[in-house]
Amino acid sequence: MFLAFKELKHSKTKFALIIAVVVLISYLVYFLTSLANGLASSYTNAVEQWNSDQIVLTVDANDNMMMSYMKQGDFDGVDTGGSKTKLGIFPAVINNPLAENILDSRVDVYFFGIDNNGFIKPSELKDLTLTGNQVIVDEELKKEGYEVGDFFGVTGSTLQYEIIGFSSKTTYQTAPVVFMSLDTWQTYRYGSTNTPDLFSGIVVKGEIENLPGNLISYSTEDYIATLPGYTAQVLTFSVMIVFLIIITAFVLGIFIYVLTIQKTSMFGVMKAQGISNGYIGASVIVQTFLLVAFGIFIGLVLTALTGAFLVDVIPFAINIMFYSVITVAFFLFALFGGLFSVSAVLKIDPLKAIGG
Repeated sequence: MFLAFKELKHSKTKFALIIAVVVLISYLVYFLTSLANGLASSYTNAVEQWNSDQIVLTVDANDNMMMSYMKQGDFDGVDTGGSKTKLGIFPAVINNPLAENILDSRVDVYFFGIDNNGFIKPSELKDLTLTGNQVIVDEELKKEGYEVGDFFGVTGSTLQYEIIGFSSKTTYQTAPVVFMSLDTWQTYRYGSTNTPDLFSGIVVKGEIENLPGNLISYSTEDYIATLPGYTAQVLTFSVMIVFLIIITAFVLGIFIYVLTIQKTSMFGVMKAQGISNGYIGASVIVQTFLLVAFGIFIGLVLTALTGAFLVDVIPFAINIMFYSVITVAFFLFALFGGLFSVSAVLKIDPLKAIGG
């Protein structure tokens, strides 16, 4: 332990450069992992907030809720020991009618038609009742300048909607969600003349005991996997991150190995003075641990600061489990590199090492 601290103190510049390399490597991996996790979360935030177990669509919808058309009889035919609620989903493009340039104020959103008493309504806004053209919108629309009491229009329609509340982390396929009553959603989706009593799907908490033949149920995880582009995106980023972790961890291990091998002569002198192999090995391991710990800590701090500044610009989400796996991988590969180099050095004859 003493030897490790003594050498760190003596060669500040060399070890500062090593720590800088660890910082850059860890920062790169943590930041890219947060970006990938943030992008994946923006696809599914709204769905995950339902805390549901099953999602029911029509068989001929081909896994696409927007192509699913259900009637009241379908809803009544789904028996569950838990709770169930109706849901209508359809994309829309909203605009600010008060903007100087309406075209520049356009935003892609998803309209969710929900029951006022259903569990899909954001829990923090349960006391708000959606009536008429009143809506609850995701807080992402605050970035567009919207506030409670503001109205927005919809492209291709003369309808306007009043914002009565903002929900948190309710995005669907990266777009903000707009919650409205199911009646209002049906009017938007099918028109105000002879509006049919149709909706898109049924969200269920609990087990489904009976399901009509024209319907199909998905677990929430399976439904998320059917979202267009989600699986391909997650797999692509996952493979990229895994290979990045493996490659950078190997580079870190090799770096530690080379650093240790360069001190062969010093270790030879120590062995000639009677210092035990265990003491030399322990000093290398402690030194390696300290270098990686400092570098990873700074990398994590930089990642958190970057996320705090860019969270309103890019999808960024910190995942403690992913960070833990990455951190353990860094330490393992670095320590393996140190141990491998120590085992090689300790086998060298002291006289030859000094001569070398």
